[in-house]
Amino acid sequence: METPALLPGTAPGDTMLFVHAHPDDETIVTGATMAASASAGAKVVLVTCTRGELGEVIPAELAHLEVKTADVAANDGAALGAGLALERERELAAALSALGVDRHIWLGQDLTAPPGGPVVFRDSGMQWGPDGRAMAASTILPGSFSRAGLPETAALLAAAIRALRPTVVVTYAADGGYGHPDHVWTHRLTMAALRQAAEPPAMDAWRVPYLYSIVSDRPERPLKAGVPRLAIEGDLAAKTAAMQAHRTQLTVDGARYALSDDVWKDISAVEEFVALDLDAVYGTP
Repeated sequence: METPALLPGTAPGDTMLFVHAHPDDETIVTGATMAASASAGAKVVLVTCTRGELGEVIPAELAHLEVKTADVAANDGAALGAGLALERERELAAALSALGVDRHIWLGQDLTAPPGGPVVFRDSGMQWGPDGRAMAASTILPGSFSRAGLPETAALLAAAIRALRPTVVVTYAADGGYGHPDHVWTHRLTMAALRQAAEPPAMDAWRVPYLYSIVSDRPERPLKAGVPRLAIEGDLAAKTAAMQAHRTQLTVDGARYALSDDVWKDISAVEEFVALDLDAVYGTP
């Protein structure tokens, strides 16, 4: 059976909104789909919630940018990771150019800025739990994304949803795929923002017609049996080029890539999604 290149609901001129936690997440799990959608004429918009200030760093020449656990515990977070944040901003810009993304928004800025002016949400950090899944870090700094108030932060994303009126929204599953606190919070934020954006009596209220979560079928968290998946075969070349741009986080060798764990995987154009029940999100009319 032929694998489609586009998610249902994707059409020329329509807007697709992807909501991700850190730079590189968009490319690794949705890059091929984003690029194919953009090539087909859809307006692809990405909201990134943090700059990934506490991420690991692979290249030895950039190792000085990595924030160590001891530094987090001894710091109030005001400027911690600023160097890595700037580097990852540059990487993301290059990656999105390769993917053909129409518009990028940092949460707290642009269409998502609060009335008092732009704000920045910081990477919350993480640690690996005994079950092989990510869990909250021992120290979570002030200003971290996962500490943000949900109703207030969701209102920022809701404003963008009302302004953009996307036909398709894509974000993580409820468990964030592998448990990272920022991924989990991104899912909760997106669901709350969708509900706020659809609330009357706002004249510009908007209910999204297509909503998808990303499949991250890791061995420690298999997808429930019987859940229908949508496999999309997108643009492999664009995804590969975008992965090469995220050099602090990824090593790319031809058609393979590795994260900081040095486990090599094939770069795939096939990305999987689950269509979410809109009535469950919005409530049955």
